[in-house]
Amino acid sequence: MSKKLKTSIEAKKNRVRRRIAGGFGELLGSGGILCSAAFICLIFIYAYSYLLSSSYFEIRETSVRGLKELTEKEVLLLAGVKPRQNLLAVNTGLLARRISSNPWVKKIYVGRELPNRLILEVRERIPVVLVKRANHFYLMDSEGNIFKRLGKGDDVDLPILTGFRSEGKEKSDKLLVGVFDLLKIIAASGQNGYLGSISEIHLDDIFGVSLLTDAGLYLKLGAGDYASKLSKLGAVMSDLEKRGLGKGHLCIDLGDVNKVTIQRRNATGKTDAGKKGKQYRT
Repeated sequence: MSKKLKTSIEAKKNRVRRRIAGGFGELLGSGGILCSAAFICLIFIYAYSYLLSSSYFEIRETSVRGLKELTEKEVLLLAGVKPRQNLLAVNTGLLARRISSNPWVKKIYVGRELPNRLILEVRERIPVVLVKRANHFYLMDSEGNIFKRLGKGDDVDLPILTGFRSEGKEKSDKLLVGVFDLLKIIAASGQNGYLGSISEIHLDDIFGVSLLTDAGLYLKLGAGDYASKLSKLGAVMSDLEKRGLGKGHLCIDLGDVNKVTIQRRNATGKTDAGKKGKQYRT
């Protein structure tokens, strides 16, 4: 065998040896990494198990915030937190779903304050009107959600919404959305004390929104531009008071902000037949 051929064979053998040695080294390195990762995982699992069973993180206080209609006892009963339960073991999602099952609850935040305090931050629904359906009254919030049947324990003093029949379309009803805006304007203005309490809100697809108040006012507001109409109403009522005509039952048409029509109403709410109402123009 020639010297050149022997040299070539020896070189090939050396390459094979190097490859085997390199592969074996890589295998040992990968095995070491896997063993280290498994060891770290075991440490974490042990530490997590220890924390979940540690008395240091047992719930010693539950803080319930944001309640008005609900009581703390009702919320805690819904939450179903066990005595001395570990704070880290609390399933916050499940807890939130349990509490949200009450119709008064709009949103619920469940938080932890280490080492031993559970926080329940409740945001309740705020009813703005009553809606009658099937001989029962229901509470509706400012987003158009009919969320609860009126019960004996519900201490609310709200106007009744009439003329609304589009069931299931509350949030898309523009006239209804306008009512919510109107109520916000009245509440925020602080200048509409002469209105008294609103006892009824009537919706009509043609004539818009009408209000009936316990001060004897029947207001026809039409649709939209409620801030301007209420501002005009304030000027009209001030003028009537100066003339001594602001008392009694009045029907005031504010459908056109540039022309306000006023008529006297009898005790049954009907306008006097054959009498033309006084008009204010701007």
